[in-house]
Amino acid sequence: MTLTNTIENDIKNYSIEQLEQELLTGPSWLTEKRQTSRTSFNDTPVPRRGLHLWRYTDPTQFLFDRAQMTETKISQNHKKVEEVAINLLNDKHTSGLVVDLSGRTVNIHTSSQSEKSGLMISSLSEAMTNQPKLIEPYLYKLINNESGKFEAMNGALWSDGVFIYVPDNASIEKPLHILHDAGVENSMSFPRVLVVVGKNAECTIIDEYSGGGMNREKGITYANGAVEIFGLNDSRTRYVFLQRQASAITSYLTHRAQFEQGANMMTIALSFGGSVTKQNFGVTLNGPGAESNMYGLLFGTERQHFDNHTLHRHTSGQTCSNIDFKVVLRDRALSAYTGLIRIENRAKGCEAYQENRNLLLNPGARAETIPELEILNQDVVCTHGATIGPIDPDMVFYLTSRGLTKPEAVQMIVSGFVADTLKMVPEDLRSRIADFVQQRLENI
Repeated sequence: MTLTNTIENDIKNYSIEQLEQELLTGPSWLTEKRQTSRTSFNDTPVPRRGLHLWRYTDPTQFLFDRAQMTETKISQNHKKVEEVAINLLNDKHTSGLVVDLSGRTVNIHTSSQSEKSGLMISSLSEAMTNQPKLIEPYLYKLINNESGKFEAMNGALWSDGVFIYVPDNASIEKPLHILHDAGVENSMSFPRVLVVVGKNAECTIIDEYSGGGMNREKGITYANGAVEIFGLNDSRTRYVFLQRQASAITSYLTHRAQFEQGANMMTIALSFGGSVTKQNFGVTLNGPGAESNMYGLLFGTERQHFDNHTLHRHTSGQTCSNIDFKVVLRDRALSAYTGLIRIENRAKGCEAYQENRNLLLNPGARAETIPELEILNQDVVCTHGATIGPIDPDMVFYLTSRGLTKPEAVQMIVSGFVADTLKMVPEDLRSRIADFVQQRLENI
């Protein structure tokens, strides 16, 4: 029996046992999308190892054996993390909090100020019942069965998700916080997020992913997420992705955004956790004056494996994009980064920049970087660059000669390396990110 057939049977057994009724509930267009995704997953072969985006990662690691999965439970430290998030909301540091428990239960906490602005935060299931006209034009538009095998898996198996709608001309001053918990070992989750930012509206979203097993010998946690964001004319969106999952989780996530005329998006992707992680971040600039700035920071330790792909697609002229993705690795961690800039033939007068810098703290760490350009017209300004290397020994010598120990010198150099990215992070989240970096610099 082939691997594809094995996984097909696993999905069928899973849906019969737990999801058959969910696949048949909801509006007809949704059940059709689910069934189409399920069929596409079963009919699509596993990507061949070594081809393009799968050069450095084995795709079979993102498939699961249904027989080994148990009932999903929340992770041990989730309650503490949720309490901190609720306190931030009560202290008016955030405008709203969504707690997503493995895609099965979604709890909403909002402030009175955000409700007055017309901001809508709800589970996808509620939104499809109460506001179907806001959901149908967008859900599955950017991530669907044609996006890939694992995107089709999410499209078939997600149970519930998060919906955020910012009405036209609304300005949400404080961030909206989404907290996902992936459960414990031998569990799986399929989080789904849909965000629509109205014309001339503004918001900041912190999308945090946590949980997962702590010991690989006890079992692996599987997570497969999808995020779709739409920015209408002249909107302004800041999206902060924080992945701090536990050490025994295999995580796959696809993020896609589409921004219209005059709209602006800032994406900040922060990755610290997981065992094997593959993440795809993409923004389509779909109207004149649209702009996207993407900043990434990844810190890997031990034998963590990260595989990241970024995409800026210019479908309209007079658009601008910029990518600055930083990687810090120690021990035997591995990072593979592929960044694609695609400028369509009709997209004249575009500007696009891309930079990936990798800092290796010891000889066992490994980084791969593949910048890609697909420019279909000549009326553009486009540059890209990539660097991989250890810390400059002259810098370490300079600092140690002035009284610092070698670990202190390394910590100072790395702090300077990531400082520009941390400045982009919302202030209330910045100290937590700095703590993650500090923890990984200990015991150098």
